[in-house]
Amino acid sequence: MVNSQVSPGIRQQVLGFAAAGGIATAIHWASMAGLVLLGLSPLYATAIGSLCGAVANYLFQRQLAFPNADTHAKTVGRYALSCLLAWITNFILFSFFHQGLSLPVTAAQIVTTTFGALLNFVVYQRLVFHEQT
Repeated sequence: MVNSQVSPGIRQQVLGFAAAGGIATAIHWASMAGLVLLGLSPLYATAIGSLCGAVANYLFQRQLAFPNADTHAKTVGRYALSCLLAWITNFILFSFFHQGLSLPVTAAQIVTTTFGALLNFVVYQRLVFHEQT
């Protein structure tokens, strides 16, 4: 039988990740919405919005989800690479859902954001914020 209990450390990481990601997502979506209202295409607006969210996300992730992470000198470069991966993934997925499948902007971004969050947690936990013990 598999033990269904989640360790307190992993639970704290998931909750911190969700809180930090929620703030970053709000920044992403607000930036995107503002840019769309100003007339920028939704595809470019989401690309710029994701960059805005990424800037805030780094510090929130370190404080809320991964407080015992390696030094900034070790994590910033890895985080930048993970952001590039996330940005490319966001751009491709949003383009596919919005332009390829003709989903409305909001639906396309919800699906894209959900996939991105799952990918980011795994990448942050395993590659970016190696926690020191």
